[in-house]
Amino acid sequence: MTHILVIVVLAQMGTNGAKLLLALFAIDLGASPLQVGITFAMFSILPAILAISAGRWVDRIGVRLPLLLGCGGMALAIGIVFLTPALWALYLCAALIGLSFMVYVVAGQSIVGSMGASSDRTRNFSYYSLAVAFASVMGRAGTGVSIDLLGHRSTALLLAIGPLLALAIAWWLPSRNLPAKATPERIVRTSTYELWKIPALRRALIAAAIVESGNELFALFIPLYGTYLGFSATFIGTLLATFAAATFLVRTALPRLVARFGEETVLSFALGCAALVGVLTIATTQPWVLLVLTAAFGFSLGCGMPLSMALTYARAPEGRAAEAIGMRQTVNKSIEVTVPVCFGALAVVAGLAPLAVALGTVLAVGAVVIGRDAQRRRLTPSSNTPQASPTKAP
Repeated sequence: MTHILVIVVLAQMGTNGAKLLLALFAIDLGASPLQVGITFAMFSILPAILAISAGRWVDRIGVRLPLLLGCGGMALAIGIVFLTPALWALYLCAALIGLSFMVYVVAGQSIVGSMGASSDRTRNFSYYSLAVAFASVMGRAGTGVSIDLLGHRSTALLLAIGPLLALAIAWWLPSRNLPAKATPERIVRTSTYELWKIPALRRALIAAAIVESGNELFALFIPLYGTYLGFSATFIGTLLATFAAATFLVRTALPRLVARFGEETVLSFALGCAALVGVLTIATTQPWVLLVLTAAFGFSLGCGMPLSMALTYARAPEGRAAEAIGMRQTVNKSIEVTVPVCFGALAVVAGLAPLAVALGTVLAVGAVVIGRDAQRRRLTPSSNTPQASPTKAP
């Protein structure tokens, strides 16, 4: 497990840093909030289209080659930013980074889900999410400082180092250390829509979409609001790193919270708290208050990713786990395409205050929906049982 977590940290540092880099670079090039939103959307447009196919591909051939291609593609795409300091090129780089990252994520989450017994799955995904949060802290904070000291283009070269090292480690690992194997040919596949028809899996995907909406709106809002207030790239990176650090801390307590209250109850309460904090961010211009609110937002929303990942893997039919992860990526990336563009356009027309209100509204609706789902599941325990076992060929 340790070597996989090292790969996760290195790859995520590059990608998380690159997302902040491209947003601030676009603003420096004179981009409007809508154009910054388009930059964010370009990270997700290809994954939204191709993630399910990528999941089926990983199920079919195993994880090693996709892991190598994902890490290598991220390093190459981030490095291109150094060569092409223009807004149109940032769009292209964002699309290539997003595609490579999606391939890496499908392979990486398949590896984590296949490690150990099923009883270890929530713990393993908690470790995975902790590695992601740690990488977010380092990547975002380091990116902000590097931009102020070295500039945007040199920062791109530094960020490419992480995925390159991840590629080297993945290449060095023997196949026995990558436990997720190719799916046996005897499993007969139905359409991906059949996965959506599994109620328990569908609920996990909806939860993932709501959490991702909150993350994307917050990641869009902070650079725009920080720049509007005249904050440096270092402080904007510190704000996002504080959010990531808070997610890291809350995930250390997540297994105990889930054991006591259940996944849906924890997630519903967290979304409600995040909704309140999201609206409050626009009410202050004080740096230290924003730091506190950013930390509170991270504590609230930080549990969403590991819960939705573990539920997606656990509720997928046998032999289709990577496809289900790909479907989760499709749902999430569709959100990441539409949310930044729509709300970036809203910010152009109405300013940043409606953007903060929209952030709170999305999360509040999610809290209500998931809270009702938790109540329904308590009243009908049988609904917790995963459905739709795979059909076997005779």
